[in-house]
Amino acid sequence: MVSKKLEINTLRNFLFIVMAILFFNNCSSLSNDKIEFERRLIRSNSKYIPDRSLAVNDIVLDQEKSILTVKGKTTSSELYTDLKVFSDSLSFEFEVVLLPDPSLGDSIHGIVNVSVAPMRDRSSHTAQMVDQAIMGNMVKILYENEDWYLCQTHYDYVGWITKSAVYQCNIDLLFDWEKNAKHRIKTLNTVIYSQPNRSSTPVSDGILNNRLNISENLSEWYEVTLPDGRVGFIDKKNVELINNERDNEDQNEHIISTALSMKGVPYLWGGNSSKANDCSGFTQTVFKSAGIQLPRDARQQAQMGKPVKKENLKKGDLLFFGSGERVTHVAISMGIDDFIHQGSKLEGKVDIHSLNPDSPKFSSYRKETFLFARRITTIQNDQ
Repeated sequence: MVSKKLEINTLRNFLFIVMAILFFNNCSSLSNDKIEFERRLIRSNSKYIPDRSLAVNDIVLDQEKSILTVKGKTTSSELYTDLKVFSDSLSFEFEVVLLPDPSLGDSIHGIVNVSVAPMRDRSSHTAQMVDQAIMGNMVKILYENEDWYLCQTHYDYVGWITKSAVYQCNIDLLFDWEKNAKHRIKTLNTVIYSQPNRSSTPVSDGILNNRLNISENLSEWYEVTLPDGRVGFIDKKNVELINNERDNEDQNEHIISTALSMKGVPYLWGGNSSKANDCSGFTQTVFKSAGIQLPRDARQQAQMGKPVKKENLKKGDLLFFGSGERVTHVAISMGIDDFIHQGSKLEGKVDIHSLNPDSPKFSSYRKETFLFARRITTIQNDQ
């Protein structure tokens, strides 16, 4: 009897040990697979999405008991395919959405219908503003979350915009707008009125570079149709054709003239309009008024054009500042030593400074952090 019980206990212990070994082997295998996937994710992110401000990359590995699932969303089809194949090889579940979200159907296009719309890093009014989109510009709608759209601008920047600031449409309506919206506002700020007189009720405010669809040409006014169908009137002298071509000299003078008109405009992190801006938002806004589309960030703008020596600086060249190889600030040259820029906590507004120690506008900090200059030689379509 004792021998029988001993055999049973021995068998139980043996089975327990076997099950424990299998369990720990399985845990070890899962742990190794997780590590292998995380390494692959890091490599693939670096390869397919080198700049996360220009794409969506929200992918995580989730574990529930012994089931591992890859979840999230991305705009990169290359990253999506790479991780799908790798996940299948590890027998992981794969629940990644390739954006634009298929549930949006063909209504993945939008047109900004307010003078300036904040773009945020999360779908919340308390989230950090990363950029601004302005009226008449097209965006791609990638995803929706309650009252927000995750949007990508025509220069690829990504952020959340409130639905009320975007007119959602299909490709046909987008093409109609692209075909007809051939004018833009050329002053820093103005008003679009409900009638062709300044005592009438406003329909909207307007700012530099807002795109407009002119529906009727009156003596001193344009009747305009906004992206969402609202109709209003704007003073002709505040509007110009978008394709108003200039030679290089006129273009550089236009850049400096526009930059000077913004002197005193306050600093705003993520600002990208004539109302308020950060350093690269200032340069992008100014160059856009001259028909040149720059990237959004200073480090991205530093890849544009061709290098130019400090002693050969001309009006309209871009100056870059920072530390080591890291670009953190951009300004517009006014020729040789003087430059105009949007300062941050140092200046707090658009102002003129100099790299010349003998100038009353000399900035020792900017001289110490000056890295290099570039001349924009390739004009990109600013639409």
